[in-house]
Amino acid sequence: MILFERILRYGISGCLVSVVFSGLVVVLVRGGAAIGSVGDSMLAFCLVQPIGYLTHCTITYPDASLEGAQKPRSWMRFLLTNALGLAVTAAAMALVTHVYHASYLWGIALTWVLIPAMNFVLYLTWVFKIRLWGQRMFS
Repeated sequence: MILFERILRYGISGCLVSVVFSGLVVVLVRGGAAIGSVGDSMLAFCLVQPIGYLTHCTITYPDASLEGAQKPRSWMRFLLTNALGLAVTAAAMALVTHVYHASYLWGIALTWVLIPAMNFVLYLTWVFKIRLWGQRMFS
């Protein structure tokens, strides 16, 4: 799979997952949950993880060999990568809503910018272990 195709697939997968995440944040914030916009954002982020893993396994990285013992390791790496993403999401939402006193929608927008680039590199090289310069990536 060529790099351009991988990035395109990642964009499609990421957009699907991000739309679900954003919709959950809006539903939770407007639903008046007592945990606030940062908590709502974190809860939505956690709820979307299984959807994200399945989406990236099937659309973005279908050529990753996740057989036997590799699948649980891949899932754990995915969760660890996204724990870092959760910290970035919480920090972005806190920065936007508590420091700048802006709408939580700007927090969502900031998350849409920060998380994809970080996750693409980590998923590619660590979670799904696709070789960057080997035959798999550019053949």
